[in-house]
Amino acid sequence: MTTERKRRFRLSLSTSILIGLGFGVLCGITFGEYCGSLRVFGDAFIKLLQMSILPYIVVSLVAGIGGLSYDQAKLLAIRAGLLLLLLWGIGFAIILALPLAFPEVKSASFFSTSLIETKEKVDFVDLYIPWNPFRSLANNVIPAVVLFSLSVGIALIGVKDKQGLIHPLNILSAAFTRVAHFVVKLTPLGVFAISASAAGTMTLEEFGRLQPYFICFIIGAILLTFWILPALLAALTPLRYKDIIGQSRDALVTGFTTGNLFIVLPILVKNCKDLF
Repeated sequence: MTTERKRRFRLSLSTSILIGLGFGVLCGITFGEYCGSLRVFGDAFIKLLQMSILPYIVVSLVAGIGGLSYDQAKLLAIRAGLLLLLLWGIGFAIILALPLAFPEVKSASFFSTSLIETKEKVDFVDLYIPWNPFRSLANNVIPAVVLFSLSVGIALIGVKDKQGLIHPLNILSAAFTRVAHFVVKLTPLGVFAISASAAGTMTLEEFGRLQPYFICFIIGAILLTFWILPALLAALTPLRYKDIIGQSRDALVTGFTTGNLFIVLPILVKNCKDLF
């Protein structure tokens, strides 16, 4: 078989992930609770994906923003900020609208476990203020890490001879991206373990109760992923809808099946660079 024919018959990563998902669900339904032990491999896969994310966020933000001039930073803040606010608005609108489609859950009014459970309070100061950046990095406090990285990057804009720092950071960013790409190749196996464990340990009664939520989530995710957001980007940028979907397909399927968008951030950034 020629090289060209081999490429033609080679499955894409997104197709392999969906096949792994299907086989995982089938295996879980067939073997039941025996697949519960596969959860360890699924958790290990997710942690491998998360391994390079926080270091990548720090070095890429510091190098990317620090390498700009003041005029470039101002233009980026205005245009990218407005686009980001628009995307956030659409996302929050979908999040607020989805619960309206959920069925009303009736429970006993005389007692509920929520009456005795203490609600965990969110400390917004610790969440957004990186008073100890190393603590924020160790505890995966993403907003604080991002604010710290932005602050260092903005401070570097006016520093002379900054290329001596930015060049090594760009090399590190490329290395972290390669690490993420290597781990993502294991995604079909990781998704198989996650879906098999979930399908094997979930009863039909539990699935029946969660079915409306699954349907609403899938419909909302499909609308945002394959229609609203790509169409909006195609309308506001020179990029074509087909190119946006084609470049981001593997990352989108990976994020959808694993339920974690941060793990595909380096891949999305690389795909954006390839588009431009």
